[in-house]
Formats: sequence, structure tokens, C-alpha cells
Amino acid sequence: MGPLARRAHGLYHGPILRQGPIWSQGIMGSAMSNQPGFEIDRSQRRLGPIWLSPGIAPANVLALFFAGMMTIVFVTGIGVLTPYLLAEHIKMPTSEQGDFIGTLTVYVEIMAIALVIPLGSLSDKLGRVPLWVTAFTLIAIACVLLPAARTPEMFMLGRILLGAGLAMGTLMLGTVMADYPQNASRGKIISINGFITGFGVVVIAAIGFSKLPGYFAGEGFDAIKSGTYTFWVIAGVATAAALITSVGLKDGRPNKTEEKDPFLINLRNGYDETKRNPRLSIAGVAYFVSRGDLIVMTTFLTLWIVAVGTDAGVEAKDATATAGRIFAVSQTAMLLFMPVMGFLVDRFDRVSVLSFSMAVAAVGYFALGIVGDPFSSPFIFPVAIMAGAGEACILVSGPALVGQEAPGKFRGAVFGMMGFCGALGVLIHSKVCGMLFDGFTYQTPFLYMAGLNALVGIGALLVRLKTGAIAGPNAGSNTSKVEAPVPAVE
Repeated sequence: MGPLARRAHGLYHGPILRQGPIWSQGIMGSAMSNQPGFEIDRSQRRLGPIWLSPGIAPANVLALFFAGMMTIVFVTGIGVLTPYLLAEHIKMPTSEQGDFIGTLTVYVEIMAIALVIPLGSLSDKLGRVPLWVTAFTLIAIACVLLPAARTPEMFMLGRILLGAGLAMGTLMLGTVMADYPQNASRGKIISINGFITGFGVVVIAAIGFSKLPGYFAGEGFDAIKSGTYTFWVIAGVATAAALITSVGLKDGRPNKTEEKDPFLINLRNGYDETKRNPRLSIAGVAYFVSRGDLIVMTTFLTLWIVAVGTDAGVEAKDATATAGRIFAVSQTAMLLFMPVMGFLVDRFDRVSVLSFSMAVAAVGYFALGIVGDPFSSPFIFPVAIMAGAGEACILVSGPALVGQEAPGKFRGAVFGMMGFCGALGVLIHSKVCGMLFDGFTYQTPFLYMAGLNALVGIGALLVRLKTGAIAGPNAGSNTSKVEAPVPAVE
């Protein structure tokens, strides 16, 4: 029984794949495909190059960009300020902070693993907006509680509450990002959001939030009051974000008039669909690996450079500054490469693009694993650019594929499964990379991630050969109406 027949019998909810010989389609898939769901419904509204689902206004997308940016700003900004609270409020010695943060990360990720799957299913029942508003509210409450903590245990409780808000917010970001665009514009909305978010992280988190303690200290406040006022400001920003999200985002959920399954059945549907659809299965594996990629780039890149500098007698502040420059180059490359990936995932088969993305990431991390001294190698910046391009690839291709394949009725449950895979990846890869860093060479974590990315890339290629191609719409098409209507968001 083929996909069309299985869909008619209610046994298959994924896209109808193109039939015919694999070799006639090309590895990337034809760019002239007229597959259902990829045609553009030009009767709907658009925001620049982004064609929107029925019922979605451009203002809703702008609110989405703001809410998404602020979610990641809080993730980054509070992470940057955590050492300040540990040093000044908890009075924790520097020698103990690393172990404490590592333990805290484990607890937060375990909590995220427990939450994301039921929260995803809950968003299918209650809607995305109430959960995202709740996420910002939890962040605001945590930012009031954290500077009041005076013991590690109290700080950990506040940080776990914050982690719940951040996990809920990032899950809603991915789900709403899948709800709003037509299928042909998923890559564009993800890449544009990524660019805006990256800019916001630099301006608001790295420059804005991180400077607040120094600003308050300059106004004559002591260290504890400076930290407290800093987090109160962040709490106020989170409250404002909650209000803007509640007003600006489209209220409700996809197909609001459609009868919804009970919570537990919806939860099972998300699991079953992820297990049954090979495209979603490989996407889940990619989420598991890609979260490890981000850990490597945000943590072990700096650790490697600082460790090499320390061994060579370079002062820690100078080594950290060098690490900052290399990281900045990689992140700039990531931002600039995102529009390229947005074009690719909207033009070619998304499993093929995922395979390509994992290959680019594998090459980038392999290059980081074999490049010479980061302080003297002439290749360090080209390698950083390659690694940043690999980051862009995985950040765009995975969510675009999941958004395409996840049925709207229980899309939140499917994204919950992806969040589970990602959180599990953080737990496992953090531990493995730490062991490799301490037990082998400083660059072994990069080689480890390169190997995993390569394996997932090969797996994606096999899935592509098995399922056929679903390529992007004909750029020259004059189609004004989709063959299968896009579900409305009400």
C-alpha cells in the first residue's frame, strides 16, 4: 500500500512523496516540483518574501520575531550573568563554580526532558500563546528570585524555575515558527528569525544586560544591589515581552475548529508520527546531535583556546580575548550564511538539505579538530567561518524539515519530541565532550562531533533515497491557489 492509499485509509499523515526512479530525481530533488503543500497560496498575506498561512497577519510575524529574539536573549544574557551572581551574591569560590554549573546544567536538562513532550502536546490543546506568555512570566519571577538567593541550593531552585521558562519558550518558538508560514517559506522565516535573534543577542544580551552591573556600580551601588537591580531590569523586560506576546501573536492554535484528541492520545500521536515517518525520525537524530554542536561551539571552543594559551604562558584575559574574536567570526559567518540556507531549504528537498547541512558541519568541526595553534595558525579564522556556516546549516534545515512533516493537528507534540531529543543530546554530549577534553586532547570534542554529524548526514541521505524527493515550488509558477489548502490558525 503506497502513501496515497495509506493516507486515504487514515494510516499515513505525512506528505505524499514523489514516485518514480530515484536516479531520475537527483539527490537534491527537482527545483521544478509541483508537490502539494509546496505551491504558494498567493491569495494569502505575506511579509516580504514570507508567504503566510491563512489567518496570519504580518504583524503576527513581527511579534513572533520579537518573542523569539527575546527568548534567546534571556537564554544567553542570564547565562553570561550567572558567574556574577555566584561570585558576588553566593560568595562561591571560582574553583567551585565550574562543578556547580555543570551539576546545575544536568538538573536543568533533566527538567527540560521531563517537560518538553507534555508541553508540546499541551500547546496543541490550549494554544501556543498562553504557554509562551507563561514562559516569559516564569522567567520574570525567576529573575526576581535569583539575586535574592544566598545559598547554592536556593540559587539552584531559582535557576531550575528559570530553566522551565526557557524550555517552554524555546519549544513555543519552534512550534509557532512552523505554524505561521506556508510550507514554501519555512526556510525564509527561520533564517530571518535567526538573523534578527543573533543581532538581538549581541546588542541586548552581550552589550546591554552584561553592562548593567557595571552601570549600577558606577552609580554608587554595592555589588549585591548592582546584581539585584540588573536582574530586576531583566524581569521587567520579560514582563514586557509577555504582554507584547499576548497581544501580538495570533491567539489560538492551528485548525481551532477541528476536534482535538485527548491530551494523552495527542501525546502518543506525536511519538507515533515521529517513529513512523522516516523524515521525522532522522530529524530527531539531527536534533540530538545538533544540540551537541552548539555545546561544542559555545563552551569547548573557548575552553580549548584558553587551555592552549595557559599552557603557552598566555595570560587568561588575553586568551579569552582571542577566543572571543574567533567565536565572533564564527557567529558572524553563521548569521551571514543563514539566508543562503533559507534559500536552499525552500528550493530543494529538505532531507537532502539536511544531509548537506550535516556534511558541512562535519567538515567544519573536523577542521577545528586538526587545525594548529589557535594563536598562530593562519587557518584558524577560515576554519571558524566554516564552523559558523555549519551551525547555520543545522539551525535552519532541521526545524524546516520538522515543520514540513509534522501534521498540524499534533504539531506541538512532534516538536516536543524534537525538544526531548535535543535536551537528551545536551546531557550526553556535554558529558562525553568533557571526558574527551580532559582525557585525550583539547580538540578531541570537535572530532567527536564531526564523526556524529557525518553519520547523521549519511543517514539523511539514505532516508532521502528511500522516500524520494519533495522539492521546492517552481520559481516561475503563476499558481494562485494551493492544491491542498494550508490549515488556518484561528
